[in-house]
Amino acid sequence: MNIPFVILFVGLLTVASVFVVTPLWRTTASSSTPTPAQPKRWAGIYLITGLVFGSVGLYAVLGNPDAIDHTVAQPISSEPPSQAPQAGVGQAQIEAMVARLAERLQTQPNDPQGWRMLAKSYETLGRFDQAVLAYQKLLTLQAPDADVLTDYAVTLGMSKGQTLTGEPEAVINQVLKLAPKHIQALALSGSAAFERRDFKRAVTQWQKLLALIPPDADMRASIERNVEKAKSLGG
Repeated sequence: MNIPFVILFVGLLTVASVFVVTPLWRTTASSSTPTPAQPKRWAGIYLITGLVFGSVGLYAVLGNPDAIDHTVAQPISSEPPSQAPQAGVGQAQIEAMVARLAERLQTQPNDPQGWRMLAKSYETLGRFDQAVLAYQKLLTLQAPDADVLTDYAVTLGMSKGQTLTGEPEAVINQVLKLAPKHIQALALSGSAAFERRDFKRAVTQWQKLLALIPPDADMRASIERNVEKAKSLGG
């Protein structure tokens, strides 16, 4: 696999994710009254970001199709790995590779990296119910991790009709116990509270988020507008 290209690819995806997230955030803030659909956009914002970075893992797999067969220990092949992305890889090939990974994990299940790759792959394919199950298996194999739990909360929310209330919010609260300054979890926590019309908590969580964001950050003004909106709705 071409490592410099992957590094460049990650950098470009980072920039691209900012351009994707910011307009969605501003759209959420622009309306004067909340509607049932608006809070759900917050889950979508973070799902999009997660899927962008999840595609890096899929690129690594597609850049070397044999890699998916070596996520857990396997006999080393005498054949050298492919050094270039395969051309013409379509949906059917992706589905087949993900299916191979899922099948192998059934017989060799004690592989956290494999389960995380599978969860991200299912997310990218839009198969959120299966991604949830993969995350649940992953979480039985390793100590609680704030980033993994945050990804799990978003995917869980998507599997439940794009809502952060209930189980997803409980997972987000677990993240904040582990990492009180986790930026994504604070944003999601405020969003979940807003969805429940607990505007006071939404303000509290988003203000904590603001305290962690640099004064010149592009997204700061959008967060501040959402804080003011929650304040006005909460009286």
